[in-house]
Amino acid sequence: MPNRFTTTVKKIGAGTVPEKPLTVIIPVAGMGHRMKSYGPKCLLPANKKETILEKTISNIEREYPYCDIIVVAGFESEKVIKILPSKVRVVENHQYESTNIAESIRIGINAAANKHLLIVYGDLVFNVYSIRDITSDGPCAIVDSKERFKEDEVGVTVVDENITNFAYGLPRKWSQIAYFEGRSFDILKDLCSDKRKSKLYPFELFNIIINSGIVMKAKEPSGMLIKEIDSLKDL
Repeated sequence: MPNRFTTTVKKIGAGTVPEKPLTVIIPVAGMGHRMKSYGPKCLLPANKKETILEKTISNIEREYPYCDIIVVAGFESEKVIKILPSKVRVVENHQYESTNIAESIRIGINAAANKHLLIVYGDLVFNVYSIRDITSDGPCAIVDSKERFKEDEVGVTVVDENITNFAYGLPRKWSQIAYFEGRSFDILKDLCSDKRKSKLYPFELFNIIINSGIVMKAKEPSGMLIKEIDSLKDL
């Protein structure tokens, strides 16, 4: 007699159980020219108790307790290192003045201990809902359709809930958080290490990954609150 009741087995997200650890890379190496005199943007206050970087780390640890967080520092790295918890690893991008964020991602990937990778840009202020349950369903990027990001930021084209292209000038924005695993991780690692592509930005590398046949889902978590800090007036 057939079973009248069926349930969907929920996939276990990386970082939620010890058997499936998650690597998190937070690139904070850049100077942020409009904020240079104030030091690294990630050290600006997110609230009365935490810097942007501290809040980012605490939110990640709340949602993904089994994670290895790697902070990639550069500009005034000693100030960044000083506020980091001992369990957070730090690597340095010594070429931060002449490279873009893809180099910081490359350095972080080389220090990664597994192939489940969450990239979270270091100048974001966001709540825990913004990253909730985003590692359980394959490669994805967090997107914004509610004008939380500025018009001149990188956008995405989405078809059937999958991202088909990252580019400027698109109304739906990439929220600067992305997840990779398995083959998509391998491709990203190879692209970041390819000197012929050293001038490309991360979103351009993501396009190559998509064009190689990887399905990258667009996710906009319910309850998401997120903001990029570009200047002091954004705080």
